[in-house]
Amino acid sequence: MTKTFLAVVVAAGLSACTAYKAQHTGPDPNAAHSEATARTLNVAPDATQHFDAQPLAMKQAILVAELDHYTSELAANGKYDCCVKPGCKECVIRAGECHCRKVIDANGPCCGECTQSWIEGRGNTAGVDREKVLEHLGCVRELYEKKPPATETTKN
Repeated sequence: MTKTFLAVVVAAGLSACTAYKAQHTGPDPNAAHSEATARTLNVAPDATQHFDAQPLAMKQAILVAELDHYTSELAANGKYDCCVKPGCKECVIRAGECHCRKVIDANGPCCGECTQSWIEGRGNTAGVDREKVLEHLGCVRELYEKKPPATETTKN
């Protein structure tokens, strides 16, 4: 009887501990999210206070630097393997990871930014032909490859 009682007490204690941890630990702070999910996360005001105080041009420089740092962290954790050089930012922002190289290796379409990079000749995947990647564009390919007439100027 004593062994059974002791086993029940230990089991109840362990399950209570597991339940407590599940209830009191938040989401994994190292988990990447989709852009939509990331927009719903609460950001501590003091985390952005320094950024908000910066002039507009400095904000851009900070964002670029932080995005590069975030991309490096994703790569180090096996969550970023882009198929172009320099690597895309679209997947990093929209999905919190990039696997375009694996998708292209499996003959699938890559993200829009990578597709544009392949059009520009910046593909960086050994054994993958540019034309093979661009096959996924289908009839949209004409739009990607159109260039403005030489007489058209950019308005500032």
